Amino acid sequence: MTRLLLPLLLSACVPAGLEGFVVVVEGAVADGDGLPVAGAEVELLDEAGGDLGSTTTDAEGAWGWPLYGTESTGNVLSARVGAPEYAEGAARWEVNLLTSETATLRAGPVQDWQSVGRTLATVRLDAELGGRSIRGRIIDPDGSAVPGLQGTAQAGWDAAVGAPAAASFTTADDGSFSATVDTPGLYTIYVAPIGGWAGTRFPVLTTPFSEPTVGTIAPLQEPGHLLATVYWAGALDLDLHLTAPEREVDAANALQRFHVWADAPVHLDRTDTTTVAALVRSATNGPGPEVVQIFTPVGEGELRLTVVDRTNLDDPDNPSLGGSQALVQWWNGEDVPRYALVNPLAVATAWRPAEVETRGGTVYAVERYETGIDPADDDAF
Repeated sequence: MTRLLLPLLLSACVPAGLEGFVVVVEGAVADGDGLPVAGAEVELLDEAGGDLGSTTTDAEGAWGWPLYGTESTGNVLSARVGAPEYAEGAARWEVNLLTSETATLRAGPVQDWQSVGRTLATVRLDAELGGRSIRGRIIDPDGSAVPGLQGTAQAGWDAAVGAPAAASFTTADDGSFSATVDTPGLYTIYVAPIGGWAGTRFPVLTTPFSEPTVGTIAPLQEPGHLLATVYWAGALDLDLHLTAPEREVDAANALQRFHVWADAPVHLDRTDTTTVAALVRSATNGPGPEVVQIFTPVGEGELRLTVVDRTNLDDPDNPSLGGSQALVQWWNGEDVPRYALVNPLAVATAWRPAEVETRGGTVYAVERYETGIDPADDDAF
């Protein structure tokens, strides 16, 4: 989308006399090989299926669109995405549309409004070549195969639990599965909680000749606890970082946070007797999973997950993180397992896919990419 049009669109979408703020949502469209898709039409819908507008991607596969938000606005967006010679794609995002933390801007002679930016996960499209098979493999947090799991494939990115199933499968002895779908594209794999497992959700693309997508399934987590994993392709050293607010702090350190990662793998409570959180599995050259876990509820505030490309920290122009197919999954006592897939178009050395508001357990997709980050700098996370 031509970004010069955004100011005009922003002014046009603010209803006269109403207080609120504009949320500029931005995303991208890529093909099965991770290359940008130019000229794709993106039709945005609200949670009830109402039309929010449409736009097209630019030469880099990027798009942007302004939405007017009030306190009654939901935090769920969906989209239909189409492009010539590609199967239609679908996506659903849960993103924080209700927080207006940026500077006030002028929308007209008498009205002020605020603009908020939100980045959405990249939509993946596949060439329209008829029916395809999807392939994958499910492992546990130790990296061991999990056979005998029954699951379904649902069309689209982050398809809602309960959406129609396009195919079903059962995992084999090595944890692998395959199924045939009628339409090529991106599918959400879903295994419901069963037998002590919290279930799993992760994306699978029908691109031919691709390696099977590997997803993790985790044990059930108690409320206030969390388990997060990252699995990736290639020989990179990706580090999974967890930061969260302390639960028990003195008045002088009321805003103190803790940081768990490869070089600080264990965080103890103030008495140094109880493990609050830890890196319970490390992987230094792929493919993972690398696993962090919270064992006792943390304080009130933002819990953040970040993936850092330790191999290429000194090379900000290195595209390896974007090409790593890094998949982050997390379980925090909810009924719905969560996932995030790295943007194949991103050039960065750090990726923050998600934040959890610990006060109510609300999860927001973030999709923040950065370079020049110091992994040892607690304040950077």
